Amino acid sequence: MTPRLPQQKPAASAPPTVSVALFLCLVCGGGFFGLLSMVFPGAGMLGLTLIVLGLLFVAQYFVWGKWLYAYVVRKEQEARAAEQTSRAEPDQQA
Repeated sequence: MTPRLPQQKPAASAPPTVSVALFLCLVCGGGFFGLLSMVFPGAGMLGLTLIVLGLLFVAQYFVWGKWLYAYVVRKEQEARAAEQTSRAEPDQQA
């Protein structure tokens, strides 16, 4: 007689705690910035500057991190393949 194996319960999906925390930080930061811009009128320009710098950072990340890195890796693989074929050709002629 074989013993009964315990039934495996389906794993419950984890609540989205990180996204909720980021959203709350964004809402609280926006509220604080709104109050700050009422007290200090120059805070709006500071916020605009920070947003523009953030967008420049994101654009730089996509250009250098995604597009150009893949281009460099592709060129390096092509150079290695060309080097291997050039090394193999003298062996075939002999």
